[in-house]
Amino acid sequence: MKPKGKKRITSVDAGGQARKRKLNLKKFTIAILVLLFAIYFSYIMIWQQITISKKNGEINALRERIEAANTQTQKLEAELENLNDPEYLEKIAREKLGLIRPNERVFVDANKSQSNTAD
Repeated sequence: MKPKGKKRITSVDAGGQARKRKLNLKKFTIAILVLLFAIYFSYIMIWQQITISKKNGEINALRERIEAANTQTQKLEAELENLNDPEYLEKIAREKLGLIRPNERVFVDANKSQSNTAD
């Protein structure tokens, strides 16, 4: 009878090993799934940070454009206010259009050339 008892022990051991393999396979599968989820989560986080960084750069560029446009608007509004001022109109007529008053003499400095006035 002892040989029969040994057979039972070996058959129980074989069943226990099968259970351990199934248990190990479940743990391995769970570990792989957790690892894949962690990799996916990391990828998504990095991708979002890159996108956020790009969008912040775009926002900063647009803010600079808005600031430049506001400055230009202020200059144009100041010029618009001066359009009714006769002195300002005379200044513009002399500088930009080259107009002079009747019987007025204009002296041009010969030492200054076009290239010197551009600086």
